[in-house]
Amino acid sequence: MPVHLISKAGDPIFALAIGISAAFVRIRRDQREKVPEGPQEIGYKEVLQMGERRLRRWWAGDFEGL
Repeated sequence: MPVHLISKAGDPIFALAIGISAAFVRIRRDQREKVPEGPQEIGYKEVLQMGERRLRRWWAGDFEGL
């Protein structure tokens, strides 16, 4: 019998939520380091735009060989 942390359907949802939140935190940290004199709170809109750009670059193969 397979062992699941939450449930068969809940485990993938949990993993996706953890991955998205980790990406969100990293993008916010990168933006704060890049522009320290900028706004202290970076909004969801900016983070989503940055994530979209990174995802498009990844899909296009810009990160191969890193």
